[in-house]
Parts: sequence; structure tokens; C-alpha cells
Amino acid sequence: MKNRIQCLAVVSLLSALAVGCGNSSRQAAFLAKSAAAARGSAGNPEQDYTKPYLNEAKMQKFLDSMKEGENPFEFLFGQAGKTGNLADLVSGAAKLDEFARKYGFQGYQDYMAVWGRIAVGQATILGEGMKKSAHDMMQQSIQTAQDQLKKPDLNPEMRKMFESQIADQQKSLADLDKPSPSELNDNDLGLVRKYNDQINEAAKKYAQAAPAK
Repeated sequence: MKNRIQCLAVVSLLSALAVGCGNSSRQAAFLAKSAAAARGSAGNPEQDYTKPYLNEAKMQKFLDSMKEGENPFEFLFGQAGKTGNLADLVSGAAKLDEFARKYGFQGYQDYMAVWGRIAVGQATILGEGMKKSAHDMMQQSIQTAQDQLKKPDLNPEMRKMFESQIADQQKSLADLDKPSPSELNDNDLGLVRKYNDQINEAAKKYAQAAPAK
């Protein structure tokens, strides 16, 4: 029974944290699952993302672990995922636990808690970038319509269309500019921002080594 609970915990964490090795197009979906898991796990300090968990030492240890030539999640994403064999999954969890302790973590749960917060932080940063792009596009659209309205020969029908376009875009821009709270506390999000470029660079080899779907 204990092994089965351990397996289920690993499966749950992997499904939420796979974003660390995935591409940007899949991050939003995984992030939604990860955030939902965080909200439902307030009693677990490792999964309560409103409480600080990361620190400089953990981030450095995590980066050091990513320098390994072999992806520490390879076994869990590979053989165990294909066979669905609980014994394989327990074996994989033991290997991950050993790997985590090698780099100074308390075990695989500690390592995955760090990975999970990094995943949520990276998705927050990704969302901010997408929001900025949308903001810039809307502003450009408004400016273009305003330039059209300055033309003296603009007919009434086109004038009405551009005025309506500006009003709609300004409303959308106001909605977009409303603050959206992060699922991650400020301390952890700040550390992810600080190390995000280094983590992304280290994660490139995992994406390159991933088998084609």
C-alpha cells in the first residue's frame, strides 16, 4: 500500500511538472493543473505555493543537478510511463530519490517541490510575455485606427468603423491591464525570475533528447 501511494504521488507530480522539459505551447495547460494542485494542497508545505520554499541554495543545487549528462526524469517518463508497471515506477522513484540526495536535497519530494515551483514561476513569466505582446499589438491597432481618422477624405462609414475599433480595443486593453495575481509567492517567483535564463539554457538538452511524438 505504501508503495502504491508513493507511485501515485510521483505520477501526480510528474503530470504537473512535465513543463520543465516541454515546449512553450504546452506550458499553459500543465500550469493550470499545477496551480490547481497547489490550491488544493494548502496543508502540504511542499505544495502550498503561497508559502516561500525556494532559496538561493536550492536554486544553485537544482542548477547543478541539471548539469548531469542524463535527464534524471528519463526513466520515469520512459519505461515506467510505457508499461504502467507500479514496480518500475517505485524503482524509478528510488533512483530519483538517490539523485536528489546526491545534490543535497532531502529526497525526490523536496527536489520535485523545487521543480514544481520553478515550473509555475516560468509559466507566470511566459504569461507575462504573452500579455505584453498582446498589449503592444492592441496599442498598435489603436494607433493605426487613430491615424486613419486624421485623413480629411475619410468617408463617414469608415470613420464610424475606426471609432468603433478604437473603443473596442481600448476596452480590451483596460481589461488586459488589470492585475492578475500569481499562483506563486513573491519570494519564489523572484528567484525563478533571477535564474530563469540559466534554467532554460540547461533544459535545452532535455528537449533535444526527448523522443519524437
